[in-house]
Amino acid sequence: MRQNFRKILTMLTVSAAALGLTACGSTAAETDELSYDEAYLESVADFLIGNWDGMSDEQIAQYAEMDAEDAQSILDNYGLPFTAEAFTTAFSGYMGNEEELGAYVSTDGYEVSTDGKEITLVAHLTYEQRTADLSIVFNKKSVAQSVTLDPSYTLGEIFTKALMNTILGMGTVFSVLIFISLVIYCFNFIPAIQKKFSKKKEQPAPAPAKAAAPAPAAAPVEEETVDEGELVAAITAAICAYTGSSADGFVVRSIRRADSAKWKRA
Repeated sequence: MRQNFRKILTMLTVSAAALGLTACGSTAAETDELSYDEAYLESVADFLIGNWDGMSDEQIAQYAEMDAEDAQSILDNYGLPFTAEAFTTAFSGYMGNEEELGAYVSTDGYEVSTDGKEITLVAHLTYEQRTADLSIVFNKKSVAQSVTLDPSYTLGEIFTKALMNTILGMGTVFSVLIFISLVIYCFNFIPAIQKKFSKKKEQPAPAPAKAAAPAPAAAPVEEETVDEGELVAAITAAICAYTGSSADGFVVRSIRRADSAKWKRA
């Protein structure tokens, strides 16, 4: 990795030397709020392009995955005109597009623009499989704040990617909906399963005792009925016989049972 750093430093030194020669023959572009040297900005872009083309995939991955502290240490030690985030983003952006770009072919030109606060350099690049635009945003001190590599796609490729993204998105949504529907449907079986595993076996309830049969009602005692006229005649005759008198001297008005059946002789 130290050799890679030396290579970066060597390329930057060459770019700085070219910048010095350029500065001797021309003046820097000036605006109301900042000034910049276009040749220097272009050399920063060439620095990235040359390293991308000359490094292996493993080396590019090392810079792309470097943490901010290590990246800032490299920038400070070698005087590279990048922020830590811009430096690592430059390599990670190229690593993500390397397969679609292919090998580097040529740089087809540069465009520089400024809004008075920042300077934007766009390098038009040609690779084996497609073209791309490298955009670098510099601050007033010509330090790169962000780096973006945008491959160019045909209209058919754009539509194909959009279609694939749509299918993937809709497929994901429907898959989740189907899964949720299955989960909700399974809720119907949960009570039965819970009842099966948690409910104790029910004991049969004892049969209720049979009610005792009611005792048969006692049969009413039938009282012998006697003809009242005959009873009066019999009693009258008995009294007459007992007293020796005739039946003309008394009248039987009522008949009732006496408490005692004992008679006293007069």
